[in-house]
Amino acid sequence: MVKVVIDTNVFFSAFYLPQSKPGEVVLLARRKRIQNFTSPQILKELERIITDKLLWDNSKTQSAITRISNLSELVDPRERLTIIADDPDNRILECAKASGADFIISGDKHLLDLKNFQGIKIVTPGEFLELW
Repeated sequence: MVKVVIDTNVFFSAFYLPQSKPGEVVLLARRKRIQNFTSPQILKELERIITDKLLWDNSKTQSAITRISNLSELVDPRERLTIIADDPDNRILECAKASGADFIISGDKHLLDLKNFQGIKIVTPGEFLELW
């Protein structure tokens, strides 16, 4: 099975527009067609983004975090990386490295500019779906 780390911006977009390419990627993970990995740090960042940008109440936010946890395998990266200036992006790289992911699926320019990290391909949701 293909192992991926879905970035917070992809989850955010999937919540906002379920019929979008990010929504299709999340659906693949939900249906266990791909194996998504996440970390406590990524979940915490996603919780912050949902609360700040979607303005969901705590109950709806926690429900979303639970759904993501249920479609993901949790890893707790031991190695801290400082490769990208936007520090939360480093949490994505740490999770991908710790999980042995094949892909990072992101819409983040900082991550996408890397294209590859230690053999892990970094692609947009659309690029991933084309490859899939």
